[in-house]
Order: sequence, then C-alpha cells, then structure tokens
Amino acid sequence: MTERPPPSPSRWKPLAVLAAVFLFGGVAGAAIGRGTALSDLEATIRRPPTEARAQFRLRAMRRHLDLTRDQVRELRATLAEAEAERERLLAECRPELDELRDRTDARVKSVLTPEQRARYEEIEAERWQRPGPPRGPGRGRGPGRGNDERD
Repeated sequence: MTERPPPSPSRWKPLAVLAAVFLFGGVAGAAIGRGTALSDLEATIRRPPTEARAQFRLRAMRRHLDLTRDQVRELRATLAEAEAERERLLAECRPELDELRDRTDARVKSVLTPEQRARYEEIEAERWQRPGPPRGPGRGRGPGRGNDERD
C-alpha cells in the first residue's frame, strides 16, 4: 500500500476562506439584526406612552398568536380605544396620585441627611431628564408639569 502524503497547506486555503466568509457573514448579520431591533425599539419608545404600550402589546400578540391582517387591524383599534380610556381614567385620578407622590417624596427626604437629600434630588432631576415615558405635560412632575420646584 502506498501512503498518501498529508494535504498541502494550499489545499486548506479555500476551506479557510469559506469558513472566514461564513463566520463574517454570521457576525455581520447578527450585528445588523441587533441594530435594526434596537432602532425599532427606540422608535417605539419615543412614541407617546399610550401608542408605545399598544404597539408592544400588539407585537407580542402577533409574535405568539399568528394573527391575520384583519385581526391585527381590529386589535389595533381595540387597543387604541383601551389606551384612550386608560388615559381618561388616569387623568381623573392624576391630582390624587401627584399629591401622594409629593407626600411620599417629602417623607423620604425627611429621613435623609442633608448630603443624602442633595444626592437624592440630583438623582430625581436626572430621572426626569431621561427620554421616554413618563414625562412631559400631564405625566407626573416632569418638565412642563408646572408643580415641581425644579421647573
């Protein structure tokens, strides 16, 4: 029997190139997919909270329930109506919720040392500066609310 010589390195080059291209394609595809998903998520979060909430809920239903176009259209309308009703109900109790939050905030501050209170107020100010819900007019004490000493 004749013994075969080991494969030459030049024989492995095409396989190495193919493996590298496959690996690069996988990494690039994953990066593009992640970027697209994050961009889509950011666009949804930047919507008004009622729209964002409905959009997240509808996406979850579409992902898990294999909905038809007609079902999606009907569910979109149903969720929009529910969000409008939710906002109406929240608007009715918003003054009481704001008052509760203010009382709680005052009690929290009364427990803290002056240094802790200053840091707490910094943290709260930073929290209201971050994008996304709940902020803006009618959304707690954030900018535009008019009942915050930081306004």
